[in-house]
Amino acid sequence: MQAVAGKTIRALTSAVWVALAAQVALSGGVAPAIAADAPTTAAAAKPASATQRETLTVLTSYPEEVVATFERAFEKQHPEIALQILWRQHRDAYDYLQGPKQGGVDVYWSPAVRNFADLGQEGSLRKLDVDLTGLPSHVGKFRISDPDGRFVASEIAGFGFMLDPAALARQGLPAPKTWQDLTQPRYRGHIMFPVPSRVGFSPTLLDVVLQADGWDKGWALLSEAGANFVFAETGGAFASLSHGMRSPISIAVTIDFFASSAIANGAPLTFVYPPNTGYSPAHIGILRDTQHLAAARTFVTFVLSDAGQKLLFAPDVRKLPVRPSVYRDAPKGTYDPFAANAATAGVTYEETLGLARYSLDNALFDVFITRRKAELTEVWTRWHQLAGTEGNGTPRPAVNVDTACLEKARALLTQAPIDANTAADPALRATFDRRRQDPKAQTQATALEATWSQTLNGRTAQVREWLADGVVCSGK
Repeated sequence: MQAVAGKTIRALTSAVWVALAAQVALSGGVAPAIAADAPTTAAAAKPASATQRETLTVLTSYPEEVVATFERAFEKQHPEIALQILWRQHRDAYDYLQGPKQGGVDVYWSPAVRNFADLGQEGSLRKLDVDLTGLPSHVGKFRISDPDGRFVASEIAGFGFMLDPAALARQGLPAPKTWQDLTQPRYRGHIMFPVPSRVGFSPTLLDVVLQADGWDKGWALLSEAGANFVFAETGGAFASLSHGMRSPISIAVTIDFFASSAIANGAPLTFVYPPNTGYSPAHIGILRDTQHLAAARTFVTFVLSDAGQKLLFAPDVRKLPVRPSVYRDAPKGTYDPFAANAATAGVTYEETLGLARYSLDNALFDVFITRRKAELTEVWTRWHQLAGTEGNGTPRPAVNVDTACLEKARALLTQAPIDANTAADPALRATFDRRRQDPKAQTQATALEATWSQTLNGRTAQVREWLADGVVCSGK
């Protein structure tokens, strides 16, 4: 396998590849290009016949363990095709594909939902025209593949709670089962949560909660639960939990593959999929300008085949296949999303809505929750003290508490900076989408964030006044 960073092709040692892939895929950072004069490791000699093989260039962000597993199996089945791997983190990959002849890429294969949506919309991907028999377009009511056939899900990952049972037992905590459970004050400081603007899989996780509960109730849940969160700003924070969690963390809200691979390799963890969970699909598509169309279709077909999908069960891969039939051969305990969603209503998730407000949601979360973590913990702690819900037992409200005032305080604390109608404004969404490339949009977005913060500060001051020493809420 040839690994390509930027425009320089190198045969990397496994250790170097793993270091690069793990660092960037988990952190959400940009893949460092290898300098042209950097020392290289000589590629293993290939048979002379290898020079006659057709080279297929595949752009991906998958780490070495995943790519190597598929490469070995594919080239064994199709020795006439040699895979050349171009590694790019998702933010960098989109820009690379905007270059001349789409950078010479034939196939794009990556967990990068927004990239595929944008590439499909702008005509950068061609119709796949491969056999998709036995591959559902939805998991329950959750769409995972392009309705126009330009890209298709190649695997999915589910959102939920990675748990350390031993740590929970030491802390005297029950395992959370629902999103709402995360708001309980007994979990304060024990929950790791990914910051959506920093961790690649987290924006979809955020929007799953918002769509499951609705705009107002979703943000209310996140506001109250946010008082309990310890924020993670890189995916690497979740990978580091693979051998057990460090006190006081015993719960991590994350995507299942972090737990699945760790559990397969003996880590003392479990994973819970809450009701109304959602999924983050990885996709595969063929680039418009490919000069190797037949080979590209051969690779796509392999990835989606029974043989290709079963590779996802490998201990170092452990992702969820999109072909339901292969779950009959899954390792014991493997979660089957198709069976689970057939038995429950699931989330009716609108991926177009999630993508349209992606950047806006991220900004709102930062202003409403991430940057206000300390004050959220402070005011919610006081609120629960007065409500008598701070402990783990039966609620015991403080004497003479004004319950109407408590609910009024809750309403202010859980109210998002903007309502659903404002959030639906295409111009507002576009401002946050463009802020990184457009200085004017950046100025506008920053000003809006300042306005939101001012509004939230005013609400918090009012709640503090109501709750201070129980002056209002105690009925004094």
